[in-house]
Amino acid sequence: MRPLFIMDTTNEPIEVITAWQEWYKKNRVVAELDKPLITKDSREQMHDTANATATLASRIDQLTDYCKTMSFKKAQEYFADTIAEFTNELSGREIYKAFYAAAMDNMDAVEKEYNKAKQLVDMLRCNNVAP
Repeated sequence: MRPLFIMDTTNEPIEVITAWQEWYKKNRVVAELDKPLITKDSREQMHDTANATATLASRIDQLTDYCKTMSFKKAQEYFADTIAEFTNELSGREIYKAFYAAAMDNMDAVEKEYNKAKQLVDMLRCNNVAP
């Protein structure tokens, strides 16, 4: 018995091969002018990215909505934990004041970061480095 890799695989008669070649020539779909609905439209759809862009934008919107929902749930959970932790030690008014003080501290920190970034951008613009 001969090994598989050197076996002769051309056992089909030449008539079968010729018949297949003739069938293929008659039935292949090439960009022919007399069949624009089959070939031209399918080619144009293949290159049309309008639907792909809309689908991508829709998926990005869905992902953004999901992220917002998850962030909201996470914030709600953190606030609930904080309230539960300090309910015995602080009154509702004191918890409110603590929350307000934390929001003000956060705003001050963000404002300082913004001012530093703005100062850098202003310096770059003055030196005509900005693109």
